[in-house]
Amino acid sequence: MWPHANAQTLNVLSDLTGWFSCQDDLADEDLSCSPDALERALRQVHEVASERGAGQCAGLPGGLRDIIRRAGASMPEQWVRRTLDQYSSYLFCCVSASTHRLGGTQPGLADYESVWRNAGGFQVCFEFTYFAHQINLPATVYYCSLWQELRRLSLNLMKAVNDVLSFCILANPDEDVYNLLTHLRHHHGLSPDQAATEVNQRIEVWMRQFLELQSRLPDELDQIGCETDVREQALRCAEAFRVQWLGNVGWHLSVPRYREIRFRPN
Repeated sequence: MWPHANAQTLNVLSDLTGWFSCQDDLADEDLSCSPDALERALRQVHEVASERGAGQCAGLPGGLRDIIRRAGASMPEQWVRRTLDQYSSYLFCCVSASTHRLGGTQPGLADYESVWRNAGGFQVCFEFTYFAHQINLPATVYYCSLWQELRRLSLNLMKAVNDVLSFCILANPDEDVYNLLTHLRHHHGLSPDQAATEVNQRIEVWMRQFLELQSRLPDELDQIGCETDVREQALRCAEAFRVQWLGNVGWHLSVPRYREIRFRPN
C-alpha cells in the first residue's frame, strides 16, 4: 500500500500491518463475544500508546507504542495525536461489533456507514501515509470539507473491497456485522450475489467521485490560500491515497485465498 517508501519506512509499515493482524485476531476471535474484556484490552493499547515515558510494556500495547514512536520520530506531535484519535474510532467499532455478536443482533441503519468505514482500521493506516510521505498538513487543509471527503471515499474503497472478497471465506458471514454485504442482506433482503453486485457498483461510484474530487483539489487549495509547500504536500498525499486504495485492490486480486474462491471459473 506504500510502494514508494524506503526500506527504513517499510520496516515500520510492515510492523504496523503485522500488528493489525494480531489486533484483528484479538477482536474477531479471542474476545469476539466478550465486549467488556475487549474494551479493556483496546483501551490499554490506547493508553500505553499515548504514554510519553519509557516504561516497558509487551504485547499489543507495547507494539503499537513502539511503532508510533518510531514513526513519530520524524513527524510532529500533531501527527501522533491525530493517529491516536483514529485508533479511538477503531476501538468503538470493535467493541460495538462484539456487542452485536454476543447478542446475535445486527447494527441498525442509523449512522451505519460512518461506523462501517472505520471498522477495518484503515483510518489508522491512512495516518501512516502521512508518515510514509513525510507530509504534515495544517488544520485548514486536514479538516476542510473536500479533504475529509477524499479521506471518506478512500476509506469506503478500502473497506468495501475487503468486504466483497472476505465475505466469501467467512465461516459465518452474519458474525461480521460491519461487512457491507452482511448489512445489505439483513436490511435490504439481498442475496449474497445481489449484495456483492451492489457493493461493486458502489465501488465504481466511489472511485469516480474520488477522481473528480482529486481533480478539484488544486483549485480548493488555492481558495484556502495554501503556501506552495503545503499545496504540494496535499496534492502528493491525495495521489498517495489513490495509489493506496488501488494497491489494496491489486493485493486482494493477487492473494491465493481470495483469488481461488472469488475468481475461480464457474
